[in-house]
Amino acid sequence: MKIATYNLRCGGKQDQRVHWTQLFEVANPDIFLVQETCPPEQSVTQQFWEIHQNQLKWVGVGNHSWGSAVFVRSGTVNEITVPEFEGNVVGVEVEGFAWSPMRERRLRVFSIHAPAPYKPSINRILDWIASLSGDCDLLIGGDFNLTVGVRHPTEKQQDQDLWLLERLRKEFGLISCWQAANPNRNLTQTLRWSRDKTTVYHCDGIFVPAAWYRYLDKCVVLASPVWEELSDHSPVVASFSEESEPAALADLSQSDRGLLSPPLS
Repeated sequence: MKIATYNLRCGGKQDQRVHWTQLFEVANPDIFLVQETCPPEQSVTQQFWEIHQNQLKWVGVGNHSWGSAVFVRSGTVNEITVPEFEGNVVGVEVEGFAWSPMRERRLRVFSIHAPAPYKPSINRILDWIASLSGDCDLLIGGDFNLTVGVRHPTEKQQDQDLWLLERLRKEFGLISCWQAANPNRNLTQTLRWSRDKTTVYHCDGIFVPAAWYRYLDKCVVLASPVWEELSDHSPVVASFSEESEPAALADLSQSDRGLLSPPLS
């Protein structure tokens, strides 16, 4: 199973809305959390839309032409309406998504694009999610607009939002896929501001139940000139399997490896 999250930046240029196609060609995710995307039928092939339209839920943000979306490849997908944050947060509840025979619970998935002010907004979103019943596995990911990892003292960028990581872990039992799969590494850049492409902002992440850690193979940030042309964010992709192995890139083709960000020393 693969889970991906990606902020497309205001829906992408009208003549260059290939984000979905590019991501599915490279990563082929089973669950895709998307932010700042125009309605998916404008970005995918007609064949993809005809096959998967019932597996997609999209909600726009206000008067914008873009919003957030969740795609789940299999199972029955029902939208969860998130009050106050329509379009910034899209949630679904999935019945019958059995990526693992050991994980038979229903699945709740939320794609989050945190609006300003970021910390109060995230806390209100999490307060609402916490009010739901606890009878589902929970998956939260997206663009938090806050640092979603623990930095080493030697890292140049030192803004930390440990309250967010602690709340996700202690209250929801969730872990960061990237940090769990890449222990003792400096955070990888997931956002490049147009006027600041070098500061290592790491604000895009995928959080899954701690019980899934044993199945986590790897979590990578896709980075190359191709991705930089499409958006100021890079996709994050986490891979899971029943036969858990150490995080590695051995199963990626040579061409796909070239799209992955190199390890940071």
